[in-house]
Amino acid sequence: MIMKKIQLIGFTMFLTTFLLLLINGCSSRMETPVMADDLTAVYPSKNVDDITAKISLCRDVTKKTGERIGEGMVFTIMEKESIHVIVDMENRFAYGNRDLMFHIDWIGPDNESFYRKRIDLPPDDSSFTISSSIAIDPDRRLPGEYTTRVYLFRELIAEKKFDILPEFQINPSMGEGIKAGITLYRKKSKKSGKLIGEGTEFIIKNKEKVRTIINLENRFIYDDQELIFHIDWTGPDGKSFYEKEIDLSPNDTSSTINSSISISPGNRQPGAYSLRLYLFRQLIAEKKFNLLPESRTAPAKSE
Repeated sequence: MIMKKIQLIGFTMFLTTFLLLLINGCSSRMETPVMADDLTAVYPSKNVDDITAKISLCRDVTKKTGERIGEGMVFTIMEKESIHVIVDMENRFAYGNRDLMFHIDWIGPDNESFYRKRIDLPPDDSSFTISSSIAIDPDRRLPGEYTTRVYLFRELIAEKKFDILPEFQINPSMGEGIKAGITLYRKKSKKSGKLIGEGTEFIIKNKEKVRTIINLENRFIYDDQELIFHIDWTGPDGKSFYEKEIDLSPNDTSSTINSSISISPGNRQPGAYSLRLYLFRQLIAEKKFNLLPESRTAPAKSE
């Protein structure tokens, strides 16, 4: 009788273990991650031909080209702004004709998940990337360290940490803050690097451009702060026709930013134009200039 009870207990334990393995599955990933060059923590598969993933974080992705704007690991809370995560996969078709189930999980400073997105890729989907995004408006996010995690069949395959900084505010103790000197010109000499055609009067002409170089003074008074600039070109009607965003991360040593517009006849009309520079949507500098008809000659500069 005792022997039968022992056998019954042993069988019960075996059955329980077997059922747990069926429910949870055996782990196919290493428990200790490997840090990639881009600081993605990758959990390697025990199968070298399995899917691997790297994580990229950015402020936006252009619809036409897929360019990742403001890529980095430090972001600033700001109204109407988002953080996008792009997951690039290798060995995408390692599972043949099997449907793939991914989850992208966003973890807050409290180590709690606040948003999870499921993504299913059928065998006929040729995508090598998956993505998700979150808003970072002031009423939605708190400053701190965040994490985004990627799961394949509910198994963690990669994660990446990033920081969200408080809303940008000018510190009165730092004087006037960042100042910008705007220079407009036609082109730059390839040999000497000298600017050619500096001024505020430009003639509309085929294959011509107006370029700007903006020198930032006091650039490093915010040495631990991500800086987001917007260059906005406006036409004679006062409306913006081209805007460019420039993100300078805390470890970016740049103190100049650049932009340009075409002034071919098919693109521009004569009139008064303006270039405006914003720092976190706050106007910090502006330069006005005129575009002249192609038949006219710009006035000579006084010596």
